[in-house]
Amino acid sequence: MSGSVFVFPGQGAQSLGMAAALVNGYKAGLDVMEEIEEAISFKLYKLMESGPLTELTKTENAQPAIFAAGMVCIRILEKEYGFTLARECKYLAGHSLGEYTALCASGVFSVSQTARMLRYRGTLMSRALPDGDGMMLALVGVGAAEVEPITAAYSHGRNICVIANDNSPMQVVLSGHKAAVLEVSGKVANKYKTVKAIPLNTSAPFHCPLMAQAAIEFDNVLIQEKQQGDFTVPVVMNVTARPLSKKENIHDYLIRQITERVRWRETIEFMINSDEVGKIVEIAPGKILTKIIQRSYPKANAFNIETVAQIEEFVKATQ
Repeated sequence: MSGSVFVFPGQGAQSLGMAAALVNGYKAGLDVMEEIEEAISFKLYKLMESGPLTELTKTENAQPAIFAAGMVCIRILEKEYGFTLARECKYLAGHSLGEYTALCASGVFSVSQTARMLRYRGTLMSRALPDGDGMMLALVGVGAAEVEPITAAYSHGRNICVIANDNSPMQVVLSGHKAAVLEVSGKVANKYKTVKAIPLNTSAPFHCPLMAQAAIEFDNVLIQEKQQGDFTVPVVMNVTARPLSKKENIHDYLIRQITERVRWRETIEFMINSDEVGKIVEIAPGKILTKIIQRSYPKANAFNIETVAQIEEFVKATQ
């Protein structure tokens, strides 16, 4: 019998008002927000609800906020509707910071632990490079196999550009020094005329070697945060695109994730090729991952849930 896969978005999914109806309408949602705010000593929900968006988009705020929206949805499913992840889900996965939401939902870390870690992680990543030195840019219409030969020459000194996210057969994200990223983007566009280049509104070049210092400092943070429990559901990890169900290696994977590629295309292909998977469900906020999956794998049964109506419809369909 096939089950669901829950996937959780990363940075860029944030929007003003996200999760507001869920927090205001359900005690379980409110409890999650209160636990997160206490853990990070910051009035996060007010920022999520009313902004300003420029503050919400800052990495140190966006990461715990996106996590909060996802866990609000998960706790409502569990506590208000009796949904059991261990029974209904074959795998969990998250894109970049979304991997932390997946690990929390699986029971490896508590809500308060994860919120603290993401607040630290976001702060370290945002200050890893002086403003304006780094850049991330999406290339739509081309895959990693086409881009990798061009980035191969950009791996040293002040000339770093790598594929940070292999999102689909037709979308990759470049990350590195701004000048190098723009140069690589130009070369790709010259070679593949239909490619569209989209600069991303991020405060730093994530998932590239320029995050090495952030990884070193975050290693010390992770040492202090003891894992809460075992996996209730295997999590397909960013750096391997394979499921993990034992917590022994989780520390190394999370450190590697800061500087290494997010292998999202391989993650999705692993799941859609599994006979165990029937639905791929993106949990709040937004539907960025759903759109990527639907465009590249139209036969996949992928959809998102982030509203009260969507939650109720999903629960009804699983009963």
